[in-house]
Amino acid sequence: MFFHFHIFLYSLFFFFILEFIAGDVISSRLAEVSGAGGAIWLAIVSFFLLFVYFYQIAKRVSQRTSMTPIPLLLVVSTLGLLYFVQSIKQEQLLILLSAFAYYFLHIALYRLRSYEKDQTARGIIAAGSVATIFLFNATAYGIYLNFAIPLWILMTMLMAITVLVSFQYFWLINDNKKNVLNYSLVLGFVMAEIVWVLNFWPFGYLTTGVISLIFYYVFWDLVQCHFLDTLSKKRVITNMFFFGVLVALVLSSTRWLPVL
Repeated sequence: MFFHFHIFLYSLFFFFILEFIAGDVISSRLAEVSGAGGAIWLAIVSFFLLFVYFYQIAKRVSQRTSMTPIPLLLVVSTLGLLYFVQSIKQEQLLILLSAFAYYFLHIALYRLRSYEKDQTARGIIAAGSVATIFLFNATAYGIYLNFAIPLWILMTMLMAITVLVSFQYFWLINDNKKNVLNYSLVLGFVMAEIVWVLNFWPFGYLTTGVISLIFYYVFWDLVQCHFLDTLSKKRVITNMFFFGVLVALVLSSTRWLPVL
């Protein structure tokens, strides 16, 4: 089953919220009513209320608190990334893809309620976790570039989110909670180090988000294969080749920022 009326309504509401924010309706109205300082506080309160609302939706659909991080982070990351996207076409593409991802993530969570080993649902959540990592990494790096936050805060945030998202997915395919947590922590530390290296590369937030996603996917897939007992030398070589080709394509087609 790939259609659920209530989930469709939740996703439609998410879509209109994104369109509302992308149209600068909220920021302009808040600034008119309360000035710059008040607008910031009202925006924080509005964001918190939306966070609580979407948390309740995720919990209601999945009926498990442990299944709420990925859809919640998808919402937060999309809202954050909208601030940095300048092109209207890119905004609309981001909104449309995020709404679709939000819908199918909740469909997957709903399917897992009746059968925890649903392979289709697991596949959707796997794709959703990778998409969430990309959106969050791009948003976090955009904040880092535009607001000059310390690098250690960026590394800590990305490590924490990587651990959280990885733990939620790997727990679906492996019942050993301690083992899953250990591998998720290792993956989080690896991504923190990669973010530190990417800090010295002259690229914008989207390019950095894509490259960090490629790194994450390669290591994430190896851990997944380990849990599914399908890890082999051929898979490792294939992933390394896949990694090299994709990184080369990204670096050869992106705009390099000037070094100051």
